Amino acid sequence: MSFLITPLMITGLMLLVTTGVDWNADLSWYDQHRIGQIGLLGLMSLGAMTVWREDVVRSVLVLPSWARWALVLGFSLGLLSVCAATYPRFAALEWVTLLLLLGLALLLGEQARTGDIQFDIWAGRLVISLAVVITLKILAGYLAALISIGHVDTIMLFEGTFSNRRFFGQVASMVVPLLSYPLLKSDKTRMQRWGMYTLLSIWWMLVIVSGTRGTWMALGVASVVLALVAWHASHRWLRIQLLTAMAGALLFVVMFVWVPLWLDQGASVENRLSNLATLSGRHELWLLAWIQIAAHPWLGIGPMHFAAIRNDFGAHPHNALLQLAAEWGMPATLGLVLPAVAGLVVLLAGLRRPVASHNFLLVCLSASLLAASVQSMVDGVIVIPYTQVWLVLISGWALGVHFRDKVQIVATSRSIRLVVPTLSLVALVALLNGVYPEILNRAEVTKAFVDAGNQLVPPRYWAVGWIP
Repeated sequence: MSFLITPLMITGLMLLVTTGVDWNADLSWYDQHRIGQIGLLGLMSLGAMTVWREDVVRSVLVLPSWARWALVLGFSLGLLSVCAATYPRFAALEWVTLLLLLGLALLLGEQARTGDIQFDIWAGRLVISLAVVITLKILAGYLAALISIGHVDTIMLFEGTFSNRRFFGQVASMVVPLLSYPLLKSDKTRMQRWGMYTLLSIWWMLVIVSGTRGTWMALGVASVVLALVAWHASHRWLRIQLLTAMAGALLFVVMFVWVPLWLDQGASVENRLSNLATLSGRHELWLLAWIQIAAHPWLGIGPMHFAAIRNDFGAHPHNALLQLAAEWGMPATLGLVLPAVAGLVVLLAGLRRPVASHNFLLVCLSASLLAASVQSMVDGVIVIPYTQVWLVLISGWALGVHFRDKVQIVATSRSIRLVVPTLSLVALVALLNGVYPEILNRAEVTKAFVDAGNQLVPPRYWAVGWIP
């Protein structure tokens, strides 16, 4: 991939801009990130039609043939579900968005595979930069609460950085495992190592403050799985996570208990330990999804169509498997999920091998993907645009690192090379047709929805996620 503008560059710029800048005060945080994602996918489509055409082909050929055919089957059946859906334009929009996100993940994987260590360096810098920006914005809110308001509220702490602290939790499940990678390398100075220990400890403190039980569970399960399956490869990673988690807990006590007491100020700290096992309405959403699966097992009710079922809890079922099965059908779900599950199993199997020197980057990437997978069972990891882009970045990175020096790319026929730009053009047209005209009036729709007295703003594709 020799072209100057790379998938990592445009993905990184999109994440940095949308993370650091509130570029439209009238738009909700959610819709700003969705529009940023649409721009990213549009650029990816144009690149796939032109300068990245060969890279897309190679990225697909790297995959095992059974995985390629499983994905083709999944998206083909999904397209049939789109055609049978009540609102085909909305169904097509979600279908093409997930297709383009997969394409971006494969492109990033190809860049990571051929770019070798240089990709790892720049991707690592991107993750650290984003983690620092998020940290500074949240801590600025903490200082503002102490100085201007005289009261710290952990529920309000993430406002201005994330519209919902659960969205921070979804990102933290992927970022926290990766932030330990520089600490596993031997080329860092003492100052750099202390800086990374501090950053990771602050993120653990924020994970505790967020009260996002799905994140606690995701990071805990990922750690236990690595300890049981690949202890020899992951024990250093586990030790770093344990040390920084304890440091984060200490920071939590200092910043949210001791400092407010010392300043004679109040602090509202939500206690999630008292309701660890409650589902917060998820059981109602899961029941709704299961009813749709039982009624429409083969093609589902159509992509995005859970958002057509008005209820008091949400426009998506907060469970990736139930969402795909209810909306795309069981066969399509198997086609989409099996390659992902097999990929995780292969990564873990690679970490189990008794080699002299383990790839610590793969340890961190595996932990990140494990945590994201676990959290997707209780949260909207595959729904939220900001989280989707993070998941694509890390999935592509893991693909590229795993397949380095492992595959031989065979020559492709002219017909195959013509399919990529054609499909990219169709996908771009479908994407633009799906978001128009809704993309033009998001601020007005959200304001009218809130002004009407609705307490729940249910995100799906847009912040107000109900369709039609």
